[in-house]
Amino acid sequence: LEAHHSQTSLIQGEARGEKAEVSLLLVHAQDHLMNAITFKDLAKEIVDLYRSK
Repeated sequence: LEAHHSQTSLIQGEARGEKAEVSLLLVHAQDHLMNAITFKDLAKEIVDLYRSK
């Protein structure tokens, strides 16, 4: 949750015209966050599917 809040803060800052330094580490962290969110959403869908049977 904290990572998602940090991501949102970066995006909102960019929308306000604030420039964030983009590094390889930031891109890597963003990739991991998005993969984790996607996996969580997919797992929830699979659990819901099995519960509905």
